Amino acid sequence: MADWEKKIDIRKVFLLQPTRPTTYFGVGAVAKVGDILASLAAKGVDKVLVVTDAIAYQASGAWKTVKPALDAHVAWKHYDKVRPNPTYANCEEAAGLGTDFGAKAILAIGGGSAMDTAKTAAVLMQHPGKKSVDFYEKGEAITGAVPLVLINTSHGTGSECDAFAVAQSDGEDKPAINSPHIYATYTIEDPQLTATMPTKQTISTSIDAVNHALEAATTITTTPNSIGLARDAIRLVATYLPTAVVEPGNLTARYWLMYASAIAGISFDLGFLHITHAMEHAMSTLNVSVTHGDGLGILMPAMVQEIYPAVPEVVAALFEPIIPGLKGVPGETDFVVEKLRQWCHGVGQSTSMAGYYTEADIPALTKTTMASSLSKMLLPLAPIPVTEDVVARIFRNSL
Repeated sequence: MADWEKKIDIRKVFLLQPTRPTTYFGVGAVAKVGDILASLAAKGVDKVLVVTDAIAYQASGAWKTVKPALDAHVAWKHYDKVRPNPTYANCEEAAGLGTDFGAKAILAIGGGSAMDTAKTAAVLMQHPGKKSVDFYEKGEAITGAVPLVLINTSHGTGSECDAFAVAQSDGEDKPAINSPHIYATYTIEDPQLTATMPTKQTISTSIDAVNHALEAATTITTTPNSIGLARDAIRLVATYLPTAVVEPGNLTARYWLMYASAIAGISFDLGFLHITHAMEHAMSTLNVSVTHGDGLGILMPAMVQEIYPAVPEVVAALFEPIIPGLKGVPGETDFVVEKLRQWCHGVGQSTSMAGYYTEADIPALTKTTMASSLSKMLLPLAPIPVTEDVVARIFRNSL
């Protein structure tokens, strides 16, 4: 029996189930979009809002297949103004276009930002007269959403498999919504769509998946299912990320990184997240040049420094492919943190936020973290009590 298995509370009842989307996975899966649109059209979905950024939907190669399928089966309008860290205004603009057109479904092409925009727009279109703030901050119940088709072009988000969306408020906050209504109806995971990702994005999205797995496996709400998926996800990233960095067109590496991202997404959909995601959202809120995965990678070793003594058995099991031979005891914390930093540097991931922030910024980062609605959701799920001092220390140890 693995050490972490001995600590599972066998009397804690949890929901063991797959996520909701019908997912087509594998090289060439994008060709399924025609069947998906034909199926929707047969159910009366004759108008579709397409949601993308200005670049990735074409650069990935997805558009070559998706556009002819759209033309063949439905009328469509295109919203192509998705930006990193989408705002309420972005989501409302997309929803407005869809509503005015009479769209009955949304098809999104891209990574997490495109999916977050699409999910939020899908909710807004189903609730006429409501604004993003009603759902993200005022607790308005989500009672439905128009059907979503998500075509993933990265291997980090996990959003295509989960029931979460994030958007930036009109102030300094990045709240989240969680509802079974924002599971996609269909998801396409085609590794060939990730082959044109820049090296930096290849690294940061893979590190995003690692953090999803690490956090999901160490929340107080985790389950054996989340831990098992997380272990496999981290093993696959450790195995295939170096290949994808030096051989961007290697579809075997892209396949397994995309699979790792998907199962890490399922892991956190079931087990939730905690410290690094709450803190990274403060980083990217106060400096929009911080990409999500890069921010997570920067914070990860300092976060592990804090939680390892509380959950050493689980973290040791997760990091076995990266740091072999761990005993899963609190006394090896410093060793684990140093080896994790070395691994990050070896795959091209920085563990210092000095490129974005200085010591003088730590009070503002800490204040933003502690005040955010996302933190109020996630920090109580951490395996340790998360105080303002803990957050400040993680930021400081990430400089």
